[in-house]
Amino acid sequence: MLKLCAAELALRRSASRKPIWVDIGGGTGWNIEQMDKYYGIANFEHVYLVDLCKPLCEIAMQRFKAKGWSNVSVVCQDAASFKLDGIPDSGDGQIDMVTLSYSLSMIETFYAVIDRISRLLCPDTGFVGVADFYVSDKTRAAHSAGSLGYQCSWLTRVFWKNWFELDHVYLHPARRNYLEHRLETVKVYNGRNHFIVPYFIQIPYYIWLGRLQQGENRGQIAITTEPSMPGNISNGDSSWLRLAYEPSRPEHAQFSTYIYGFTWEDPQRDIEVLDLSSGDRVLAITSAGDNILAYAAHQHGLTLHCVDMNPCQNHLLELKLACLHSLDYSRFWQMFGTGRCSDFADTLDREVSGKMSSQAYQFWRSNVGTFAPGSSAIASWVLGDLAQRNLYTTGYSGTALHCLRLIMKVLGIHLATQQLLTSASVEAQSELWMGKISRRIVGSLVLSLFDNPAAMWQLLGVPINQLKMLHNEGSMSQYVRDTLDPVATRTSFASDNYFYHLLFARQYSRDCCPTYLTKPGFDRLRDAVQNSRSRFYLHTATIVDVLGGMGDSELDKAVLMDHMDWFSQEDAEKEVAGLARVIKKGGFVVWRSAARIPWYIAVFEAHGFDVQALSIREPNTTEPIDRVNMYASFYKAIKQ
Repeated sequence: MLKLCAAELALRRSASRKPIWVDIGGGTGWNIEQMDKYYGIANFEHVYLVDLCKPLCEIAMQRFKAKGWSNVSVVCQDAASFKLDGIPDSGDGQIDMVTLSYSLSMIETFYAVIDRISRLLCPDTGFVGVADFYVSDKTRAAHSAGSLGYQCSWLTRVFWKNWFELDHVYLHPARRNYLEHRLETVKVYNGRNHFIVPYFIQIPYYIWLGRLQQGENRGQIAITTEPSMPGNISNGDSSWLRLAYEPSRPEHAQFSTYIYGFTWEDPQRDIEVLDLSSGDRVLAITSAGDNILAYAAHQHGLTLHCVDMNPCQNHLLELKLACLHSLDYSRFWQMFGTGRCSDFADTLDREVSGKMSSQAYQFWRSNVGTFAPGSSAIASWVLGDLAQRNLYTTGYSGTALHCLRLIMKVLGIHLATQQLLTSASVEAQSELWMGKISRRIVGSLVLSLFDNPAAMWQLLGVPINQLKMLHNEGSMSQYVRDTLDPVATRTSFASDNYFYHLLFARQYSRDCCPTYLTKPGFDRLRDAVQNSRSRFYLHTATIVDVLGGMGDSELDKAVLMDHMDWFSQEDAEKEVAGLARVIKKGGFVVWRSAARIPWYIAVFEAHGFDVQALSIREPNTTEPIDRVNMYASFYKAIKQ
């Protein structure tokens, strides 16, 4: 909680004055001593510790005196009615930060205390930090701010509520409910304290940051109806906006992680076709965000609508944007180049959290092992490098990378694939591929195992409709041969084709990585996000829903990747009708497809688009259509 508060203070820091902090129920002053590590007590105008227990207050006074802190005062009064000396009106409307560390559950008059806190806060900069144990309601209205990990089982609710009451600690949900009703949530994390017996005894706790309600009716909305998402803007002066969504809706709740930990479309080819210029308004599917960042690095002044139905895909892009804003290149490369960060939890709390929405923070706080994974000695001994994990081995795509590594080992070509990554030339790489690798992949039984709807969806993110289109083009072995042989014989996996470099290495290299991971690309993007050179709008919704909220001719361009392949006739009609209304005359849509001539071309033409084939991959071709070459075609539809 203190790390989050320090990050929030840094975000809200004023050049004209230092902040004032009130720590309610601070006891012996441990919180204040700890905060000195994260923000520095000298950086506060004044700090007040409020507690009713006189012996604890005396200990706190002695500790502060030993520290030599003249700007720290101990107020031994009731939390609902205390007076702050030296501040007009006893601090009402003048306090920048109020904290309660495991004290709200011990205060009997909690309604009055929370009301008092709301009066203390400075309207513009004030916020509250709370850390405490809790139990959830049996059922709860949808709450977009803190739904992840909130719900407790019946046994947990009953046991911990009664257990803590024996020590005069009250975990009834009314306390947290009123806190979130009276104030607006900025950040929240619902965790479990694995005390005594790890993973068997789990005490629910939460860390919560909030501020005064923004608007007349927000207090009522937060508890009774669907709220707008707290922390809508990741950062008050940010170049990106995470728009509200309700995580309990079925289309979002079905996802517990991202499908794609990396983007599997070539932005270099996109940029050639998009012809981006300052002022362009572009809609694109988020995926892992790599292509969005490539567009922003290529051209400043864009308005980018990043759309994905899976909240976790937007969590990943939001993390990249926040890290671009907050971290230097070396640490950014470590996180997204190698996929590792040994102190990720600390980095997230202290440096990145202030730039993130509550939902994105919760997701990454619950998945800190993504960047700092550990594997047991036994697992490493049994599985070897298959036990090694990083960002790129997580999510559905990460499962695919694990399977790929295992298959390469089973086929006896793992070492050969590693040699591809250091080939001195494309010619040497081509010789190695055709001589030792290609035939074993295409001629193996592995393709038969993959050639079914379950495996294609779980491992490659290919839905059944797209799989049917692929089969209509020919056999799976032919499709794989037409995909892999051209890129392996025409592009360098060592210095250019970072897509296949990642597949075999499970991380990038300095010589072979996306634009946003190069030093020039990072510098340009850092400038873009810190100085709002471009605007990013992160929509957690379907494209149809996003288009429905836009005005006529509001977009210049749209990049649909391959997702039209997923659709039924009815779904395609709805989306193309929305695009026809929102894309301006002369604007266009681009997409890729597993089919050479996708059936929905006719739908675009019926809605007033002129469809042009930019690339069609013919059977047995030796030239890739781009560095991925996974798709059989690339199309452009111009609004007439």
